[in-house]
Amino acid sequence: TRVSSQRRAKCLGKLFALTALAVGTTYQTTNANQVHWINDSMNLKLYAHNQINEWNEFECFVELIHRESSWRYWVRNGSHTGLGQMRSDWYGKQSPRKQIDLTLRYITKRYYGKICQGALAHQKKFGWY
Repeated sequence: TRVSSQRRAKCLGKLFALTALAVGTTYQTTNANQVHWINDSMNLKLYAHNQINEWNEFECFVELIHRESSWRYWVRNGSHTGLGQMRSDWYGKQSPRKQIDLTLRYITKRYYGKICQGALAHQKKFGWY
C-alpha cells in the first residue's frame, strides 16, 4: 500500500502541476477583478446560449456583444450602456441577464430574430446595430 500511495501522490502532483500551468498561463497577468469578470462573462455566455436555439446564431450573438462591450455589463460609451450598448440609462442599470434578454428582444423586433444576417451584419457594416 505504501507504493500505491506514493504513486498516487506522484500522479496527483503531476495533475496539480499541469492544472497550475494551464491556469497560470491563462490568468498569470490578471488581477482578482479580471478573474471575476472572466467568470462573469462565461456565465453570461452560458445564459445567452440557453436563450438562443441555433448554434450559429449564438456564435453571432457572442461576437456582437464582444464587439459592443466585450461582455462588460457595466461599460458606458457616451449615452450607450451595458452589454448591448443600448442608448438608455435604464438598460445599463438592469442585471446582466436582463440586458441579454432585452438585447435579444430588440434584435428579434428589429431584425426579425436574425442575429447573424441582421444585427451582426449591420454592426459590421455601420459600427452599430
